[in-house]
Amino acid sequence: MGEKLFVVKEERFPYNDFPLHIHPEYEIIYVMKSSGKRYVGDSIAPFWPGDLCLLGPNLPHTFYNKHLPGDREVHQIVIQFREDVLGDGFFDKPIFRHIKALFERSLYGISFNSDVRDAAARKMHDMVNGDETEALAGLISLLNLLAHAGSYTLLSGHVTAHVEKETERMNRIYHYLLDNFKKDLTLQEVAGIAHLSNEAFCRYFKKHTRKTLSAFVNDLRISYACKMLQQQQEVSISEVCYESGFNNVSYFNRQFKLQVGVSPLHYRRKK
Repeated sequence: MGEKLFVVKEERFPYNDFPLHIHPEYEIIYVMKSSGKRYVGDSIAPFWPGDLCLLGPNLPHTFYNKHLPGDREVHQIVIQFREDVLGDGFFDKPIFRHIKALFERSLYGISFNSDVRDAAARKMHDMVNGDETEALAGLISLLNLLAHAGSYTLLSGHVTAHVEKETERMNRIYHYLLDNFKKDLTLQEVAGIAHLSNEAFCRYFKKHTRKTLSAFVNDLRISYACKMLQQQQEVSISEVCYESGFNNVSYFNRQFKLQVGVSPLHYRRKK
């Protein structure tokens, strides 16, 4: 972070294809424009405009949407800081006990629900537009707001130890699947990317994603299909099916309804 006490920045780029990564800073991310997949620890979930997360130090994460069709532009505000941003032990004072508890929860990754999003967004915009002193005061105010949020979701099922080798391995797996999910993939092929036997890979992948390989690939395909249904009204349901990587329309319809709750046709009409 150089000379600065912490980083606050507004970002725009055509799409998000950052690798799964870790860093020692806490990170707050507010998404104004973009949608795709959010990977935090062993949590894999969609993200949308309005997504607000706090990620603790050394928690593997990425937000990814390069694999989706259509408009993938990203517009977001990101804040990165260390716990000693105001000196060693600053947040250990009793007055900051709620923020200290927030930091402990953030080791799992936290997604905040609607009760604080608008207020947090305003504070983050003010931080971007203010000078460094104003931004620092804003950071404490923002952390206090998030610490008292009544509704939030812990993302990862466990605190992830700082193991850079494992992060690199999962990154190879994720990127291979994101680049190839529309193809017919075999377990042996993907296990080879991880340099594991088929049996060891299945255990490893389930531990790190809480999903089987087939469920993960189907999830990517359904996300791609949803985007196509939203943005390409002229394309038939069968074309969406095959373009998304499925090779059977009936199976596609069943999987789509299982994940989304409605048929592809009803989903398109609702959008």
